[in-house]
Amino acid sequence: MQFARQLLPATLIFQVRPPKTNLRFGRVVTEYQLKQAIVRVARRLDQKGILTSTDGNLSALLDDGGTLITPSGSCKGELEPDKIVRLYRDGSARAGKPSSEIALHRMIYARRPDVRAIVHAHPPFATAYAVAGVPLDQPILSEAILGLGRVPVAQYAMPTAEELAKSVEPLVDHHDAVLLRFHGAVCFAKSIEQAGYLMETLEHVAHIDFIRRAMGSNELIPASEVARLEQLRAAMRAR
Repeated sequence: MQFARQLLPATLIFQVRPPKTNLRFGRVVTEYQLKQAIVRVARRLDQKGILTSTDGNLSALLDDGGTLITPSGSCKGELEPDKIVRLYRDGSARAGKPSSEIALHRMIYARRPDVRAIVHAHPPFATAYAVAGVPLDQPILSEAILGLGRVPVAQYAMPTAEELAKSVEPLVDHHDAVLLRFHGAVCFAKSIEQAGYLMETLEHVAHIDFIRRAMGSNELIPASEVARLEQLRAAMRAR
C-alpha cells in the first residue's frame, strides 16, 4: 500500500504538535479531569480482562501540547489520578516514570493531529490474532467496518524501544487500530473514552471472528455493501 506521507525519521518521533482545545460537553477539561477519565477507562478495561496486571498503557493529550500517560509498571485496575505521569512537550516527565512504550504514543500523536488519546493493551482474542499474524480485516460486522475499520498487523518489534514505534508507523495514517505482532494491540481516537471503546470493539470483533471460523463459516458481507460502508466510514472520519 502506498502512503501519501513519508515515514518520520527517528529524530522527529518525539515532536508532538500542539493539540486543539480539549472540550467535552462544551467545557474545557482540566488536567485533573483528564487524569480521572484515564483512570475510569483503565479500570473498566481491567474489569473486562482487556488490561491485566501491569500490562498496557493509556495516554491523552493536554491543551498545551503536553501528554498524560500511565506510569511504568502500574496495575491499571488500581490506578489513581495522582499516579498519572505528566510529560512536557519535549517528552520529559514532571515527576514519576512514564510507560516504557512512550515512543509509540508520541509517534502516533505526531502523525495523526486528530488523535488525542491512545490505549495499548493485550486483549486475549485480539492478541491471539496478533501472535498468529492474522489481520482483522474480514467484513463480518457492519458496525465493525464503520467504527473500527480494517485492523492490520504490524511487523514484530521490541516493545520497549523506538523499534515498536517504527513498526507501527506505516499503518497509522489509514487505520485507528493496529495489531502488534507477538505483542498486543493499540487503538487511538479523539478522546480517551473513544480509544477505550475502540479497544473493547476490537476484542469483541476478534472473539466473534474466532467463533465463526471455529464454526467453519466463510460468510462475509457482499463486496458492494462493504464499499458503501467504507465510504460512510470515510465520511464519518472526515468530520
